[in-house]
Amino acid sequence: MIELTKRLYRIAAEHRYGFTFFAYMLAAIVTGIVCVGFMKAFEAVLANRLDFRSVGAWCLLTTPALFLAAVELVRRVAPCADGTGIPQVIFAIRNSKPATEPVLAPLTSLTTMLVKIAALLIGLAGGAATGREGPTVHVATCVFVSLLLVIRRISGIKFDMRSALVAGGAAGLAAAFNTPLAGVTFAVEELTTDAFAGIKDVVIMAIVVAAIAAQYVQGEYSYFGRLRMPDAVPVAAPIVIGLLCGVVGVVFSTALLRGKAVALRWQAGRGRYLLPVGLALGLLGLAWLSPVDLLGPGNSAAQTMTEGSFGSWAYAFPATKMLATLLTYWSGIAGGIFAPTLAMGAALGGDVAHWMGLPVASCAMIGMAALLSGTIQAPITAFVIIFEMTGHHAMLTPIMLGSLLACIVARMLGAEHLYAALSRNYQRLLPPADRP
Repeated sequence: MIELTKRLYRIAAEHRYGFTFFAYMLAAIVTGIVCVGFMKAFEAVLANRLDFRSVGAWCLLTTPALFLAAVELVRRVAPCADGTGIPQVIFAIRNSKPATEPVLAPLTSLTTMLVKIAALLIGLAGGAATGREGPTVHVATCVFVSLLLVIRRISGIKFDMRSALVAGGAAGLAAAFNTPLAGVTFAVEELTTDAFAGIKDVVIMAIVVAAIAAQYVQGEYSYFGRLRMPDAVPVAAPIVIGLLCGVVGVVFSTALLRGKAVALRWQAGRGRYLLPVGLALGLLGLAWLSPVDLLGPGNSAAQTMTEGSFGSWAYAFPATKMLATLLTYWSGIAGGIFAPTLAMGAALGGDVAHWMGLPVASCAMIGMAALLSGTIQAPITAFVIIFEMTGHHAMLTPIMLGSLLACIVARMLGAEHLYAALSRNYQRLLPPADRP
């Protein structure tokens, strides 16, 4: 009996669907719960941020101070907590092997996760024009991997680090938008393009379990609430919106990359303190001149468009929101670009609708998917996110067409893949022999 028990234990410990599989599911549950907590913290800080309306002219002091504090926290404690977080996950996945596990550990450590959350919330309190979706991917990956490492240390189970990284990142995206299917497409399209077949079972199950855990804690949740059925649009709408968003996406991603390269040189020299302070003041000046709120993720503007409302502010909003997002990102703040990109895309779609006399809500949905696709060059993930968020089957084909056209335009114009380009900043972690 003892021998049989030992044999069964050994089989469970070594089998793909034994203890390791259950460890993945436990990690997915915890990840989903942490993502909900992160979302609630983000929303709480966003509702109480220190801007013109809450502290008046004092924001000229509080915003630069909070920006500087957020940037210095990352620089001094966890340099890998900077930016959106998705490039870190991509770099860890693409360079994952037993020999590099120790040197890549800072990318997904608990320290990095805690600093990521703290720095983002500090910057958000100061008025950063940023979102939580990319950081949620990073936070989820850190939680998933860290918990598996603890379980491995206690029980001795074996797990594949690459599959854990992919599962954690994809589960984070699914929890961020409450879009499980988008988590799967994100895993295939962005996180791993060559090894998904061998890990798809554990990755998809982790996504599903994390989404269920998040929904259990949060309740039924829709990113933009319940939207009414949008009106049909002619085929010209997604074509025009897709082409326009492809060009704008290239401008945005190129400006982000080139500006970040300049900012990194400043941060390495005497401009380390001046840069975040100066950019924070520039952001405040831009926000003061704007007739609508440019601070934060921009969800209210996107919601207005997806509900079919249009105002003259929407003509300037894509440019001003883009500049606000760039100023925030260049400062070194830990924060994402998903939500600001969706807001800009919704406004661009609404602008096209107004010019062509078409339904605003329908064109806004197309614009969100198209600009996200043109910016990050992940068309499938872009249209699946918007389709799952809106839930309107009649809009699937126009959203797909706009998303695909935007990506084609971006690639024709020679735009770099945004997250792949940003991930190269972490080559410094690798031994010289392993660097490209």
